[in-house]
Amino acid sequence: MAGARATAPDDAAEWNDSHNAQLPEWKRLCIRNYGDCKEDGWKGDCYACLRYCEGQLEWPADQCFPAKKKGK
Repeated sequence: MAGARATAPDDAAEWNDSHNAQLPEWKRLCIRNYGDCKEDGWKGDCYACLRYCEGQLEWPADQCFPAKKKGK
């Protein structure tokens, strides 16, 4: 469901979701955020946020968001 990560020359991870090019941008954003949520250990219920996003056409940033890094 989530896009594949590709390593950039500077080792920064980027989503390659070209296989989802036929989907509307809002849905691509939902999928990318869901992937980030699962892969990066975001706060919140990733699946519930994906379902919300599919229904409301926007990611619930107040419910699922990146965890704060320690020491910051």
